[in-house]
Amino acid sequence: MSALPAGTTDRVLQRLYPEPNPYSEDPTAWAEDKLGWVWSKQADIADSVCDNRHTAVQACHGPGKSWIAGALCGWWIDTHPLGEAFVVSTAPTQPQIEAILWREIGRMHRRCNLPGYITVGNQPMWKLTGGEIVGFGRKPADYIDIEQAKAAFQGIHARYILVIIDEAAGIPKWLWDAIESLITTENARILAIGNPDDPSSQFAKVCAPGSGWNVIQIDAFDTPNFTGEKIPDYLSELLTSETWVEERRKRWGEGSPLWESRVRGRFPQRATDVLIQQAWITQAQQLTLPIPPSDPGQFGVDVARSGLDSSVITHRQGARYRVIYSEVGVGDTMRVAGEVKLRLPHEDIPVFIDLIGIGAGVFDRLSELGLNVGGFNSSHKPYDPKRFLNRRAEQYWHLRELFRTGHIDIDPDDEELATQLQSMKWKVNSAGKIQVESKEEMKKRGLPSPDRADSLMMASVDDAMWPDILNVGSSSTSTGDSLTGDLLGKAW
Repeated sequence: MSALPAGTTDRVLQRLYPEPNPYSEDPTAWAEDKLGWVWSKQADIADSVCDNRHTAVQACHGPGKSWIAGALCGWWIDTHPLGEAFVVSTAPTQPQIEAILWREIGRMHRRCNLPGYITVGNQPMWKLTGGEIVGFGRKPADYIDIEQAKAAFQGIHARYILVIIDEAAGIPKWLWDAIESLITTENARILAIGNPDDPSSQFAKVCAPGSGWNVIQIDAFDTPNFTGEKIPDYLSELLTSETWVEERRKRWGEGSPLWESRVRGRFPQRATDVLIQQAWITQAQQLTLPIPPSDPGQFGVDVARSGLDSSVITHRQGARYRVIYSEVGVGDTMRVAGEVKLRLPHEDIPVFIDLIGIGAGVFDRLSELGLNVGGFNSSHKPYDPKRFLNRRAEQYWHLRELFRTGHIDIDPDDEELATQLQSMKWKVNSAGKIQVESKEEMKKRGLPSPDRADSLMMASVDDAMWPDILNVGSSSTSTGDSLTGDLLGKAW
């Protein structure tokens, strides 16, 4: 029997009993040595993922949560035997997957010279040389239902599995359940991370006491730019700044739902008197609803009444709503009328205008020009007077139903609109009628005028349902009394 080549025994033993990776139990050291920095809360997250099967992070805006999630993906693949580790990520939308977390993963991969390569596209993937997949990102819409999701996850066979649930408040419960079916081994880990926007979400449930998850909260006031924690100067520019917080204090107000979520890293309390719930707003921000090719849309116009208010134009096409003009301060009514006419693709498009205050002047001028204008008077008699106090309450309730049922698509970057929508309250008065908070009542609570929300509300008017609003001829004749509540009930 011929002798084995020199060193064969050592190589076999090394394969069977590999030297432990010095970073396998210390992701913070891995990130510091490979990437140069980690601040204290990020280190807490990394240590928790190492030590706990379930970690949930409810965080303010801008503390570097996606950065540390990406770093943990790099650490996971780098410190486990190739082919034995796998990374799965999900987020509510494709841009959140590809442009946020997987962008960070790609940066880690290049900077740390990690094995394999990253592909981008509809489903980002991490592949080893030869094509073996060791990681991917998918949004909930990529799965038909929980059974298909479970089947997809059960096809993943790896000794070490890390799941990242990014923007976790927007992930449906069925996908959480499917993910749980994936981490059946002792060596599996889940990191759920995001802004605590929706108190009714599964994310809120796992962040609650007694859930069994290790929960970490990041308040903006805990971040280095507020605490004085020593970090590199360039990093200071990437984290939550005092300027940003002060701007949000003025724009959102302390204690508002967005302030609690995006600044304090806390789930806002779910009040029963809030007209449009945060969960519905988040859903509307994440939807991309089709625009009918032949639909030119319609406009909703709210005209500023005081120096701090804004004149706002919202364009609706199908179920897609976007603010296309906004200017602070009471301006010349002829100028506002001109801004509306400038943006009309053609003169037949319905334009609904707030008749209260100087809005009547804008209405009269556009009517004089022969445009298809409708006057909206919030104090007028509703079509269903047994159910609603006035036209404002009736139309806002219709808008509420669009949000509740997922039939509206709004700009995800329009923070002012989201703030105004989730700050508005409603109640049932002593006569048993639904009443929605007025601009004046909101101002008494220290809130700005809901100009963007009112413009959105008027853009949602269904002229087929309420034909008497359009082409009334003058601002004084829009009584809105010609239809019965029965028609409104059927339309809803």
